[in-house]
Parts: sequence; C-alpha cells; structure tokens
Amino acid sequence: SRTLHSKEIYDYLVQLCEQQHLPLFNTYIKSSVRFHEAPNEGKPLALLHPELDGAKAYAQVAQEVDQSISMTEAFEDLMQALEAEGVLDRELEALPATDELGERRRTGRGLARPELAVLLAYAKKSLAGALLASTLPESRYLEQDLRGYFPPLVVERFGQLLPEHPLRRELIATIVANDLVNSQGITFVTRLSNETGAEAADVVRAYRVARDVTGADERWEAIEDHVGRVEPAILDDLLGGVDRLVELTSRWYLANMPDRLGRAIEAHREPFRQLSKALPDVVTEASRHERERYAWRLVDQGVPEETARRHAFQTGLVHGPNVIVVAERTGKPVPQVARAFFLVGEALFIDWLEGRLAELPAPSKWHRWAVQAVQDDLLLVRRLVAEKVLEEAGDRPADEAVAAFLDSRSEAFDRLSRFMRGMALEDANDLAAMTVALRQVRTLAS
Repeated sequence: SRTLHSKEIYDYLVQLCEQQHLPLFNTYIKSSVRFHEAPNEGKPLALLHPELDGAKAYAQVAQEVDQSISMTEAFEDLMQALEAEGVLDRELEALPATDELGERRRTGRGLARPELAVLLAYAKKSLAGALLASTLPESRYLEQDLRGYFPPLVVERFGQLLPEHPLRRELIATIVANDLVNSQGITFVTRLSNETGAEAADVVRAYRVARDVTGADERWEAIEDHVGRVEPAILDDLLGGVDRLVELTSRWYLANMPDRLGRAIEAHREPFRQLSKALPDVVTEASRHERERYAWRLVDQGVPEETARRHAFQTGLVHGPNVIVVAERTGKPVPQVARAFFLVGEALFIDWLEGRLAELPAPSKWHRWAVQAVQDDLLLVRRLVAEKVLEEAGDRPADEAVAAFLDSRSEAFDRLSRFMRGMALEDANDLAAMTVALRQVRTLAS
C-alpha cells in the first residue's frame, strides 16, 4: 500500500471479506501500462506478456484458488473426524455444515478466521488426546521437549526429576501436538491419516523425524529473522518452501520408518547435513544454473544471499532419505550417491516429468492422492535406477557410472527418449500420460 488511501481501501476489503466469508488472496497483482493494454489485444495478460510481474501474479493467484479449494475439502474432512470422535458440534460452534462448506468450495470461499480459530483449538485438543492414548509420549527422545517447557533454572536444579513428573505424558503430548499444528497447519495429520491409513501418532512421529533431520527449525528461524526487512509475500514463499520439504520428507518416513523416532534422527541427521552442504556441487549443471538464477532473483528482492541460496537448493533435500538409504546399502559417500540421483533424474526425464506433474490440476482429494502416488513412484524409480547404477559402478565416479549404465541399455534408453519426445510434441499433460511415462522409465530399472 503506497498511499494512505490505498491502505484504507485494502483494510476495508479485508474487513468486508471477513464479514462475507469471501476469499482474500495473498498475491498482489502489480499494474503497468502493458497490463492495462492486454484487453485491447484480445488476449489474457498471461499469454500476451508472460514475462510481466502481473502475469506471474495471476498464475500465483490461480494456484491460491486451487489451494483454497483443496484446503476447504481438508477442513471438511477434519470436522467430520472431530464429529466422529464426539468432540465437535458444528451447530454449537457456528461452523458451516457440509452442504454450506460445499457451496463455499464451489464459489472459491473458505473458512473465516474466527471459524479457523475454533478448528485450531479442537485440532490441537484432538491430536493431544490421540498422542496421549499412544506410546509416543514414552519416547526418551521427546524428553528434551519436556525440559524445554520449564524455565532453565528449574531444569538446572530439578532436571533429574522431570522424567518422574506426574503429568509427564500429558505435557509431552500437548507440547508435541501444539508444535505440529503450529508448524504444519490444522489439517496436516488428518490429510496424511486419510491418505495413508496411518494412526495420528505415526504421522506425528514421521513429522518429528522430518523436522529434525532436515534442520527445519533452523531454516524457519533464519527466514523469520528477516521479518520487517523482506516483503511478507516473499517470506511466506520462503517459509512455505521449508513446510513443503518437511511434509514430503514426513511422507517418506511415514511410509518407510513409521515406528522409529530417536534412532532414525540419530542415523539420518548428519547425512542430511552432508547432503545439504554438497547440493550446489552435486546437482546437474543445468539445474545449478537454474537454481542460482532463482537465488539471485530473490537477492534482488531483498533476501540475503545465504538464505536465498539455501532456499533455491533445498528442494533437492526431498531425495535425502532415499540418498541416505542407498549410501548405506552401497557403502558410497552421500555426495557421490546424490550426484548419481540427480544425473539419473535428468537423463531419464524424471525431472521433466516431476515438473509436468506439479502443473496438474487437483480438483479433489482423489486427484491429489493420485498425483501424489505418481510423485512417490517417480521418487522410488529414481532411487532404484541410481542404486543399480552405483552397484555396477565399481570405483568409477558417478558421471562415468551413469554414462556406462545408459550405454549398456542403449536400446531401452532410445525407446524412452522417443516416447518422451512424442509426449512433449503432443503436449500430453494429464495423469494418464504421466502414468504411462512412469512405466516407460521403470523399464530401465528392471
């Protein structure tokens, strides 16, 4: 808001949207001369001048609309779960019924902040109860959370007595539940439980492993240190990047190590640090240039260089758990294994497929689950091929090992290349095409 008048208009719109339950998106669409000339050309701005900030902002708003619709569906699932537990009465709490929420979803509206506040309280209470009914509060690893709850002087004088605290389990359950909901949102546990069938305690355990091995706390704090110096929308994007890393990594631990906490963190924290440090050197050259350009764009927007580079490269950490497993199985160093992962992703068009997959619309949770299933399969097939490459590598470096692997399977690789060229020429970009493409990539892993 550059002027007092524009700020007054903005504040009025915020108030009006709250009263009418209308969506107010986070993205600001910047105006310009070419922005206003677009209607005269008979084309949308996104097609006429896609390089403009206004056109990019429109694309961001479209993503927000899609996320708003999906979140409304997630809120409905959460409320149904709370009702099934017998802890929520929608009418008593003035929360929208299923039909009303469906109408809001169709018109692009979500929950108002007072409604979200009510759900927030119920989500934390429900999750704490679920954890209390599980064995998670017995974990010795979570005793550090209990120690962090009390003043330092109390811990210094009576720390040895904390494990005997009569409310130890209740405190740990409440602290851990609050931390997850504050970090990942009120629907995180419900979404993953519905999608995977996992118990709430297993979702929380996987989240905690993901949070600690990725160093998410340090990443969030480093970003929040720039509040007041960097535009809020940019900070939201940076924080969202860490959130996405934690969620995707949580999914891996939920699927592969659902019953481990302290041991998994102890085994994977240091390898994750090694991978994070090595990322700028092990990604492919094209990927490195792209990430560095992105980092410099963030720097131009006021983000400190170190934070910008960390954000630009951290998406590579999604492969961290698989990289670590392959490193353990093959006895290869983490950087060498990671290099093979990124080379395989580029050579076998997995990176390209993942980019196309991210663009697919997901109008319902079933579509999102299907997209997520293909994404999980792409991560797995990358791991299978990379592991096979390294098993056949001997003492050769990753670059030579990948080249030799493809040479030994030149006929299958040529078929895959022809298929991907045809897919690109036809601009096939739906879930069916992605599924067939995944099957083609899998032939090289068999």
